[in-house]
Amino acid sequence: MTRIRSRIAALVASAFATALPGFAAMAQSPPAASPAKSNQATRPPAAPTVPASRPTWNELTPLQREALAPLETRWNGYDADRKQKWLEVAAKYPNLAPDGKQRLHERMAEFAKLTPQQRKTLRENFRKAYELPADQRQAVLQEYKDLPPDQRRALGEKANAKADPPRRATRDLPAERPTKGAPAPEKR
Repeated sequence: MTRIRSRIAALVASAFATALPGFAAMAQSPPAASPAKSNQATRPPAAPTVPASRPTWNELTPLQREALAPLETRWNGYDADRKQKWLEVAAKYPNLAPDGKQRLHERMAEFAKLTPQQRKTLRENFRKAYELPADQRQAVLQEYKDLPPDQRRALGEKANAKADPPRRATRDLPAERPTKGAPAPEKR
């Protein structure tokens, strides 16, 4: 039982550690002054231009635009399926408390910045974590939160190392670059 529990803890810790940098900090951080102001000050670069799928940003309702504000510069570059998923999130936005709305905006902005591979890993880890019964998931999450910051960081680094295997060189490179006037290295 202890062995299973430690494997579950490692799985969930890995999921949370690789999900977003500073996950625990975001979950526990106090709300900032105004999410609307902070989003306007630091807008990420726009997504590459592609034929816009519908709805475009200007076709969204004011409530949808408010809910999806962190995605404004990228919105018109998203495909229809991705937009539909974000619109489902936006539909739940009016029911959130103000701190929940701010937290959603912060996490939405972080998620939008991730590479496709990082988003895929995040979804897989999230799915694995939610395969656990709710009480076990909460216990494991609490166990992770109780870890000292250096151990959480180490778990995250370990998980990131698994996610990004080292790449092989495509050709042999000389160990040292020859200096001018030095004889050329022997060819093999």
